[in-house]
Amino acid sequence: MHVPLPAMLAGSGRLGVAAAVGVLALLAAGCDAGTPAVTPPITPGTGSAPREVNIVTRDYAYVPSVVDLVPGETVVLHVINGGLVVHEAIFGDMKTQLAWEAAEAPFADSPPGPTPVVPVPPGFDALRIVVGSGERMDVTWTVPSYAAVAAGGWFVGCHIPGHWAKGMVVPVRFVGADGHPLATPAASPGGTPAPSPATLATPAPSTGS
Repeated sequence: MHVPLPAMLAGSGRLGVAAAVGVLALLAAGCDAGTPAVTPPITPGTGSAPREVNIVTRDYAYVPSVVDLVPGETVVLHVINGGLVVHEAIFGDMKTQLAWEAAEAPFADSPPGPTPVVPVPPGFDALRIVVGSGERMDVTWTVPSYAAVAAGGWFVGCHIPGHWAKGMVVPVRFVGADGHPLATPAASPGGTPAPSPATLATPAPSTGS
């Protein structure tokens, strides 16, 4: 019997999290074979009917490897931590990512225990979700309508000290309701490079049928 993924995620506890991690990992493995096709048509979420988006954090990666969002839509983000340590998902452009990396760096040698409270970097205009090991956070969020015009694009990154350096970052692919990626302005010359260019490269959509 087919069980929709959102229904699977509705269960609580570590067993439900483990099952969801396994399913999403299998889906991601199937999508990694060859050049990815154009994203299937998306029905943008609204305030009364938000679209569900599932993201699994692992040690030290995200599933899926590309997060598809429609500018201006409302989504419910199900962020599941399938790893053994705390992770976070920060949505924002590269300037935002680097600001959070700098903000969390002073806590690299914090003693074991709850994640320290990190002051919000000046000008922060994005979204941050922190999730403990084996836990899930559900967050309703309206994607900024201007996000697709940010130079260099948006990303989902983890800045728990050491995680970003290990390549825990994936690109956001902004798409229209027809599933075709929207054009993203190039990064400004002289900008700070990402720590893992190969990881950050957004796959080009397939032009075949």
